[in-house]
Amino acid sequence: MLRAVSRSATRARSLQLLNQSNSIIIRQGLHHTASIRHAAPAGPFDSATELQTVPQESNVNDFSKSNIFVHRLPESTAEQSPLLVSLHSRLNLSPRFKLSTLSQCLNMVKTSSPEGEGLANNFGLNTMGKTLLSYYVTEHLLLHYPRLPMSIHNAAVDSLMGVEALSQIGKSFGIEVDSVSKLDRFLGQESEFIKYGRLRFMTNDEIENKVNVHGIEEVIGGTSSKHRLLKQEDLAHASAVRSIVGGIYTHCGEDAARQFISDHILSRKLPLEQMFEFDKPIAELIRLCDKLEFKEPVKIRLIAETGRKSAHPQFLAGVFVGTEKLGEGIGSSLKEAQIRASVNSLLGYYLYSPISTDGSQVKVPSDTEYKFEGIVDGGEVAI
Repeated sequence: MLRAVSRSATRARSLQLLNQSNSIIIRQGLHHTASIRHAAPAGPFDSATELQTVPQESNVNDFSKSNIFVHRLPESTAEQSPLLVSLHSRLNLSPRFKLSTLSQCLNMVKTSSPEGEGLANNFGLNTMGKTLLSYYVTEHLLLHYPRLPMSIHNAAVDSLMGVEALSQIGKSFGIEVDSVSKLDRFLGQESEFIKYGRLRFMTNDEIENKVNVHGIEEVIGGTSSKHRLLKQEDLAHASAVRSIVGGIYTHCGEDAARQFISDHILSRKLPLEQMFEFDKPIAELIRLCDKLEFKEPVKIRLIAETGRKSAHPQFLAGVFVGTEKLGEGIGSSLKEAQIRASVNSLLGYYLYSPISTDGSQVKVPSDTEYKFEGIVDGGEVAI
């Protein structure tokens, strides 16, 4: 009898605990659903919207650990930003390139920070754009200037897609920096939608949680806070340009991204001849001719001269291998003319650009109906 009573009491207690746990789970689920609905922006999401929920931690006061709602800026909100619309028009972007994606390209703020407002940043688009730029820029240089030394090749790549180069391109696009404080925005009655068309990033002082005081400047290490701010701004502009390339690839395809890179990046004039610096040009030219296995030796001859005994003489020297002239140079002395002729001969070799049979530039591997028509260089010359 006692055993039967104990079993019934245990069963009743188990049912009571099960009901309590179910009610707690239901209440938590309703609270979780309500928080998601409260955090979600008004209006339907487009097809490109991705939603991610971060697991909720016990400390709800910490924004970085709270249950935030990572989302893209709604297209209806992006259309109300005049800066986004004007930038989209200036770059002549396709209508398939959404304004919400363009706003994401300008956002470098971490999603977990209070300034991020739960909006997705441009980390993924920046990575994709950097990969595309690296491929097309390297492809262009290797096929059109196959004899460039590796150090000059790297300098040329940096001149086309480095931080300084992309920063200047981003500024030429008219991308504005969001430097207006919340107080100034409130006093000026500026619309909240305008900031989504500006470049948003955190400065080094904001990342390190430093407070700038007027009249006090940090000089430790020889680098001021203003200099670091400009560097961070350059990084932000470069990231925005790379993200725009990644956004074009995402919405419009590879051909559109390649055309954008060709119009805005590869179309810039590179002063490649100014990147060279020869310590011993005559010795390097002789070593180069030996490596190319020329049958006749290198000779530097005086072609013409004027005013040898005057205050301003001029000498014209030429570099010859047999009857073939490799280059020539003018100098105020015979030695200077020989050096200039050797330098011009070396530049003529290293800056060689092959052409196809019809006289046009050779095609690159990303072109349709590509056929290799270039050269495979034998390597650099070592003195």
